[in-house]
Amino acid sequence: MKVLAIVASARKTGNSEILAKEMLAALPATAEKKLLNLSELVIEPCKACYACLGQGDRCVIADDFDIFLQQVLEADAVIIAAPVYFLGMHTRLKLLCDRLISVLNEAEKYVGRRCVIAVPFGVEGWQGYGVEATVSFARFLHLEVVGVLPVNAANPGEVVKPEILAAARELSLQLLEGAPVSDQTGAGKNFRQTVDADGIVCDSCGGGLFRLSRSGTVACVVCGTEGAIDDQEKSGQSLAVKWPRPEHYRYSVDGMAEHAQRLEAIKADFLARRKELAELRKPYKDGVN
Repeated sequence: MKVLAIVASARKTGNSEILAKEMLAALPATAEKKLLNLSELVIEPCKACYACLGQGDRCVIADDFDIFLQQVLEADAVIIAAPVYFLGMHTRLKLLCDRLISVLNEAEKYVGRRCVIAVPFGVEGWQGYGVEATVSFARFLHLEVVGVLPVNAANPGEVVKPEILAAARELSLQLLEGAPVSDQTGAGKNFRQTVDADGIVCDSCGGGLFRLSRSGTVACVVCGTEGAIDDQEKSGQSLAVKWPRPEHYRYSVDGMAEHAQRLEAIKADFLARRKELAELRKPYKDGVN
């Protein structure tokens, strides 16, 4: 079994690195273990050129993106340790995430790899959507997220507490064959255990970010699943949301392939109208008046 631990933070022996190493150490000695620090890779921002959209087409940017993908492909399971700095996804994950349109329709290469995620954050209540965003990154890589551990720890070394390290080690065991796993459309169960035991989360992706309508419908802003406030649970202090199993799941293999097809349609539309669009853009090529 080959396990890849991806560390987003540039801090040497920071909380993310410590958690990743603890999770690797908890795995059997027979496992082949590798630590990848994203700060050691050169990853450029996406250029939105859409050259990578076709089946088998690769990103044209000459950097370490393919090295990252190859290391994921060589692994049987993946650990992601990425801190929240300011409410959202870590910068290095975001740079990679924007480039992942190149693998939206290549699920057959990536599916089947279990993934666990540790998310250190500095100030309680300021983790924002960092957990949801980090999980989204993993799912856009077609990884099967089986557990998440948010950790309130700011200064490097603060995660070195018996209860935190024990939780990290227990989490890593979910990567082993035979460990119980909820399917991708039941991911909310993992989040109820690790993010907010009393919170309401999306039953599809486990996200806790919703748009509410006056009619009582609830829409998850992460995966698009729609639910409804349960009238029978409104009394007293109880509030529940009914989440019907979605016909179209954004993070499913078909859902991501469909997204890639939509992007290809947008690219085709651009190529067909490029002269027209060039004329519209021409007045904006010069400096600001």
